[in-house]
Amino acid sequence: MSDETVFYQRAGQWLHRLMELNPVAATQLGDHRWDDRLADSSAEALDSQHREMLAALAEFRAMPADHFRLAAQIDHRLIVAILESFIRQYEKMRGPWRNPTGYLEEGLNGVMLLLLKEFAPLPDRLRSALSRVRQVPRVLREGQQNLIPTEVPRVWAEVALEEAQQAPGLFLGLLPAIAAQAAPDLQADLVEAGQAASGAIQEYISFLQDQVLPQAAGNFAAGRELFDEMLHQEQMVDYDADELLATGWEQFHQTRAQMEAVAREIDPDRSVRDILEEARADHPPAEGLLDAYRQAMADIRQYVIDHEIATIPPDESLRIIETPPYMRPLLPYAAYMPPGILEEQQEGIFLVTPVDPASPPEEQEQKLRGHSRSKLPITALHEAYPGHHLQLVYANRTETIPRRMGSFLATLFIEGWAFYCEELLEQMGYIAEPVQRLGRLSDQLWRAARIILDVSLHTRGMTVDQAVDFLVRECQLEPINALAEVRRYTQSPTQPQSYLMGKLAILKLIADYRRAHPDASLRQVHDAILNCGSLPPRLMRQQLGLD
Repeated sequence: MSDETVFYQRAGQWLHRLMELNPVAATQLGDHRWDDRLADSSAEALDSQHREMLAALAEFRAMPADHFRLAAQIDHRLIVAILESFIRQYEKMRGPWRNPTGYLEEGLNGVMLLLLKEFAPLPDRLRSALSRVRQVPRVLREGQQNLIPTEVPRVWAEVALEEAQQAPGLFLGLLPAIAAQAAPDLQADLVEAGQAASGAIQEYISFLQDQVLPQAAGNFAAGRELFDEMLHQEQMVDYDADELLATGWEQFHQTRAQMEAVAREIDPDRSVRDILEEARADHPPAEGLLDAYRQAMADIRQYVIDHEIATIPPDESLRIIETPPYMRPLLPYAAYMPPGILEEQQEGIFLVTPVDPASPPEEQEQKLRGHSRSKLPITALHEAYPGHHLQLVYANRTETIPRRMGSFLATLFIEGWAFYCEELLEQMGYIAEPVQRLGRLSDQLWRAARIILDVSLHTRGMTVDQAVDFLVRECQLEPINALAEVRRYTQSPTQPQSYLMGKLAILKLIADYRRAHPDASLRQVHDAILNCGSLPPRLMRQQLGLD
């Protein structure tokens, strides 16, 4: 057996073990052998898993990868970087001791994935959900035992508290109601288990309110050393925090100047802010949000086909549904949930956060303004075609397990690709109206702001309130949505910068590929890139023979 064959065999075995230890992740990835379980989150189990990760890393590092074929060398580099990332998260980010949200989401995501992904008859999925609901109290107890209140950042405790307050509805309302229609024989058991889970959540809420929040003094900031390490080791880029911040400001000012030029084209007597505010007032009604997104998705998919932008693989689909209630505090607008890397049926799910009819009218209007008609087609192409959904379906069709796992790491390419598609479709005339172009640029301003805030929050001492104020003042985000954005940034250092920085890397990659292949059509260029899978741009350049 060759060294390369051994590598791929061990990579498959390692993924199997990783999913066995993390059954909710297995459900997400498309392996359903452990759908009835939640992870063991005890301190002993976490430490044992960490030791397994260290042993796996040592094993893969010791392999003679220099003798592999190029594609296998890239796959090996991916596996090593993914393992290093897991170890870094455990040892340096210290999530199990600092982030109370993880314990909530183990049960909530574990159940919602079973409801959202239609891989088996609903009664079978509900039986697995029942088993997981019964394990929620255990996981939350483990969280209370592991968390160190003085190390928890206050903003993370606030997010966890909001999610916890939303969570009982899943167990007390949604699950029993679904069972009443699909599996009446399970309804009584789901009610009983749901009451126990809800009681455990109430205890967790009290724990957060009484013990965590009063002591929460942890710093969410990664710090300069760790931030630069993540840029270099995970994103695989050469720039550091200082260079990144300078690029962010450069892109911010350039984009603002472009916005002002388009605004003068629309109406020389009105400001960018006034034009955008007027555009935001033109939105679908609350009850028509889902239909508006469904139409926008259908339109852009057909445009990709008609204009030969990229080949759409067979057996892919996209389902558009409302965001589950417990996820809404972190998803102010909409989000995309990709199909798992092991799923035969590549169905993505697009989540649209609805307007709460019980909220005050002014708050409802503020939410709806985030779904303006001028931005709907941009969101659709970014999240669906030719953006995230199309790209990730391609990545999930790659032959090797390590390459499919690239999505664990390659946020710079994944987010950059979708953002690149926005400008591409504007250049092709799909985003044609000046107010749409202005909306696209306003999104780019927001992405440039993400670079600035990513660095500033994690290496420059910027506070949550300062970051929220920046987004509201400089990017015209609604305050409630700006807060949700910033909360997410605090938990994901180096990810917010990946949108615009990834786009810049992809523009350079495409320009270089065209020079090397001057006769290639647009579709051939895009298909070549997409067929590489989800890779950091540095590795993709190697795969395409550009470096």
